[in-house]
Formats: sequence, structure tokens, C-alpha cells
Amino acid sequence: MTEPLGSVEALLPPEHGFIIVAGAAADFLDDPYSGEVPLCSAGDDILYLMSASDSYHRARVVLESWAAAPPDDGQDVDAQQQVTLALSDGTVHVSGMLEFQASPILTLGPPGRYHAQVSVTGRAELRRIEAQPGHPIPIMDAERFRVRFWAAGN
Repeated sequence: MTEPLGSVEALLPPEHGFIIVAGAAADFLDDPYSGEVPLCSAGDDILYLMSASDSYHRARVVLESWAAAPPDDGQDVDAQQQVTLALSDGTVHVSGMLEFQASPILTLGPPGRYHAQVSVTGRAELRRIEAQPGHPIPIMDAERFRVRFWAAGN
């Protein structure tokens, strides 16, 4: 299969350097960074996407559901990481710090464990814009995250 089963997206500012992808029972992790700052960090019902910048910008986040591991799309990415997380009801959405739902809910499947492949683009562009005096505030849509989910096969 070369196409996702479904997708949702949101455009929102990272807070405290990250964006949250939440499942039904999401709660903050005690230490999402655990050492060197990764591209993403996962726990039960929660996935942190780490931004490259603390500047006020809005990042695009696209969540995709796949029937199996997605193919390499050949897209140039700044960084990519894969994690596994448990989802209590098999759904995810982009969340504004667990205070509001920033995207529609994406149904992945039944409750269980899922792989999440996180990739990001636009980080060099974000830094280039930030370095310009008088840049627009907020910087819009420079940093872009793509998260592709598929069942882990428990």
C-alpha cells in the first residue's frame, strides 16, 4: 500500500519547545527529554514532537494512519525517528498542551501498540527566517512534522 488510510493535520505553535500528539488517556511524561533532546519521545497515549526553535512560530503537523510500515517516500528530511507507543483506544490527535484538540481525531485501529515514524522538514528555513531582522511574527509553516502510524503487531 502506497497511500495512507487516513490523515489529519494542524498548524500550531510549539510550547516549551514541543508539540503533543495525544491519545485518549494522554498525560504528561515526567521527563520527555531523558538526556539528549531527541526528535520525539513517547509514552502511553502521548507523543512529544520536539521543535528546533523556541521562537514564536507555527509548525504544521500531519498525522497519517497506515495498514503496514509505510514505504520510504524519498523526501528529504531534516531528521527522522521511530518510536512505539501504546494507545488505549487506537486514536490520536494533535493537542495544544493537552488543553485543547488542535486537529480532528485520527482512528488508527483497535487499542494496542503502534509504531510512529516521525520526520521533520523546514528546520533550516526556520533558522534562516529567525536570523533576519524584522522577520514576520509568528513565522508560519516553516517547520513541518509528519507522523506515520501503523500497528506494532503486539
